[in-house]
Amino acid sequence: MPPKGRSTSIAVTDEDFVRTLQARVRDHPGDVDALTALGVWLLQRDQADKALECFHRVTRKDPAYPGIWRLKAQAFEALGDRKSAEACRKRGSEKPA
Repeated sequence: MPPKGRSTSIAVTDEDFVRTLQARVRDHPGDVDALTALGVWLLQRDQADKALECFHRVTRKDPAYPGIWRLKAQAFEALGDRKSAEACRKRGSEKPA
């Protein structure tokens, strides 16, 4: 039993989370899961330009990655590029061949 007043759970901070993602991307540049998670994290912190870089890497590796075109559309919208956002939405709604 843990001593009184001490928690057995580990609190993961945003810094820990992003460091882990960055390490995964550094060690495995084609890790589309890590790239997508990092992109979402960046998008949530108003860094749409950096998020878009991650999402571009995902679509180059796996253009059928679930939800990636919607995420790219959100990033383009955040940057004020409605034309590119609409193109991404359209691409995401297409059925795979």
